[in-house]
Amino acid sequence: MVRQTGLQYTGLHRLVDEGDAGDEYNFSPPALDSQVPDPVRNFNGTVVETGPLRASLEARFDLVVYEGLRPDRQARSDRETVLPVRLRLSLEADIPRLDLELEIINRTPDHRVRAHFPLPFQVVESAADTPFHVTRRPVIGPRRDPGAAEIELPTYPMWSFVDVSDGRAGLALIADGLHEYEVLPGNPPELALTLLRAVGWLSREDLTTRTGHAGPGMATPGAQVLGGHRLRYSLFFHQGDWEAGGVWRMAESTLTPLVVGHGPAITTAAPRIELAPDVIQMTALLPRPDGYELRILNASDGPREASVHIEPRPSEVTSVTLAGDLRESLALAHGMVRLSLPAWGIATLRVRI
Repeated sequence: MVRQTGLQYTGLHRLVDEGDAGDEYNFSPPALDSQVPDPVRNFNGTVVETGPLRASLEARFDLVVYEGLRPDRQARSDRETVLPVRLRLSLEADIPRLDLELEIINRTPDHRVRAHFPLPFQVVESAADTPFHVTRRPVIGPRRDPGAAEIELPTYPMWSFVDVSDGRAGLALIADGLHEYEVLPGNPPELALTLLRAVGWLSREDLTTRTGHAGPGMATPGAQVLGGHRLRYSLFFHQGDWEAGGVWRMAESTLTPLVVGHGPAITTAAPRIELAPDVIQMTALLPRPDGYELRILNASDGPREASVHIEPRPSEVTSVTLAGDLRESLALAHGMVRLSLPAWGIATLRVRI
């Protein structure tokens, strides 16, 4: 149950293993795919942290899967093998975010493992971040246009997060280095995150999802990703859609947490850069001999007035192009500059101390 929205989520993080007779270009299930019944075995869960700021649970279990494909690649092998799994779940006080760390040892080829998250609401689109943008995509099933060489699979890329919502409440999946997701239509719909995909060929010509080769027919045994993997991702429960819920800012703080360290005593006011509103994101900070360049993005679908508060107060702030050419000098008032940005607009500020 999420306090902020009153929604109850059930069945979160169901691990789903599927056969994969595809290549590095395309996923392709075998003609006769199958899953091991009751694949989670030898489950053991413990409480590992109960502090006032964070609580953590840890589970260890075996994920039982079929071992590769038959020689004709039309179905999965009948042999079973065990993938050892360690899963840690952590909650921090007063933050509606569940952090997950999963360790898995892959011992078999030609399969895909995903984590599924059933949703307590219907969705018509997903919203995933890409460089300098959030892309909305409709929730649809696989389809093949007449004459097309391949089936259009609704697995999509994301940079650091994907969000689904019904406009009143939403769930954001924030991932560190995991960049493929899918929203599966249904009742309930499910959000799926690809954890690992094991294939042995750069390209093959016998896929069910594509006609012919997509590249050289070269064996790539390293793409079977055998061995241990440690994966990190989070679930952020919020009100409204991704923009109203502050998903971009939450993803940034989750994946780039503060680093605590020792240093010399500070005898002056601490330097800082404050951006407002929350949709204004810092995307780069580049040092210069007389100061630095600050690049910001209006991460929203509408125009915004951005305010940038800089301490120590700079002597001059100018707007420059991405190539560094001067655009205009900006008015400074008590260390703050204001500028208007269009939807998804980018601005580079040259700050002289």
